[in-house]
Amino acid sequence: MDDAAGRHAAVDGAAVAEGTPADGLTPIGWQAREIIDSILKDRSPGLDEVHWRLRRNLAAHPGSPELALLAHLMETTELVNRGTD
Repeated sequence: MDDAAGRHAAVDGAAVAEGTPADGLTPIGWQAREIIDSILKDRSPGLDEVHWRLRRNLAAHPGSPELALLAHLMETTELVNRGTD
């Protein structure tokens, strides 16, 4: 899916071009949502805490997946730098 003009996503049963404001997301919001979805779908062992923190950040930033992802990455960076998981 390298051709951005050719990519589509279903929103409320209708196909719309990704990055359109159909659901209120900006193009960066769409990208953040895709990253978040891929993290939450990862069922690798030991990711329960990561999933919990990411869901908590999503709840803290409703409708703004880019802010939720940023908060998650900042929190994760802080935990890694402290040596805590």
